[in-house]
Amino acid sequence: MNIPGKMIAILLLLMGTTVHAQQEITFKEGIVGQWEGQGTLFGTDAAFKMHWTTTLNDKFVKLSFQNQFVDKSGTTRVMKASAFYNLEKKEGYWFDSRGLMLPLKLEPAAQSLTVWWGDESTEQGKTVYTLLGKKRLNVEDYVLKDNSYMSFGKAQYQKSSVEQGQN
Repeated sequence: MNIPGKMIAILLLLMGTTVHAQQEITFKEGIVGQWEGQGTLFGTDAAFKMHWTTTLNDKFVKLSFQNQFVDKSGTTRVMKASAFYNLEKKEGYWFDSRGLMLPLKLEPAAQSLTVWWGDESTEQGKTVYTLLGKKRLNVEDYVLKDNSYMSFGKAQYQKSSVEQGQN
């Protein structure tokens, strides 16, 4: 290949890389919308729903969450929660139907978010959200027990809709 041919090939390669980089969305952009999932919670099959929006002039990402499972006694358990995440400051708060309010520390990445929840005065754990393309999401939950993180929940979600934030 001659020099002009090599330069054209390099230019095309760079243009393709730039277009690909421009098409990738951030975690914040990708997470907004309605999600439904299936997985396990405490070793039992469970159903999950999440609704993510941007709110308060895009300063926060709000999560509205619900899980449902049947416990070993046959009782259907439902837990609801809301959380506010400030991705820029890497912190937030979780509020749930058990009456808990947990402080959050965030580790955002391009296609994932790790949330460290709780402190010395509350239960502690972490949740890892991983976007898999534009319409799939994996979520793994761990609780801190005896100085070790033990898995208690896993789910795979499908995005059912996308909507704009509520500023």
